[in-house]
Amino acid sequence: MNSLMKNCISYGVLGLGLLMYFVFIGSYQFIESTIVILITLLSWSAITTYLDTFDTITFSKILSSMGLIFAISFFFFFGVEEVPIPKGAMLFSASGIAITLFIIFASILPLLYVIHGDNSIEPVNLPSSQVASQPQATNAIESSSSLDDIDDDWEIATEEDLESGNFEVAA
Repeated sequence: MNSLMKNCISYGVLGLGLLMYFVFIGSYQFIESTIVILITLLSWSAITTYLDTFDTITFSKILSSMGLIFAISFFFFFGVEEVPIPKGAMLFSASGIAITLFIIFASILPLLYVIHGDNSIEPVNLPSSQVASQPQATNAIESSSSLDDIDDDWEIATEEDLESGNFEVAA
């Protein structure tokens, strides 16, 4: 099966699921629409995994967009309430707004992880001449706090000890 056919199948599942979701929302069936949107996400994940086209970036984008759609629906079902007097007035529910904001926050997290998730610090390979001087810079900061933890049988390694290589590293 070629790539175009795999994409048509996976995005067809998403389109069909969203269409069913909006049909249930339009008929004011919130629980059923929630079930449909979750089944859509699960089936899309299963199908893309089976077709070997699963991409975490695409999944994060779809999860975020579905979460935002769900949050908007939740807001209009539970955050806004129409009251009869005065005519056309609306009452906002604080709990509905709070839950909606939490859903929006939770649905933005996958996008933030995709955008800023690669900010891990990787070790820098230093030449061997700089390796001896690097631990002393960090040990100078840590030595004052960790001097109490050193046994009486041990002594702090000097620069000559580090260059000679004749010392035992405590684990």
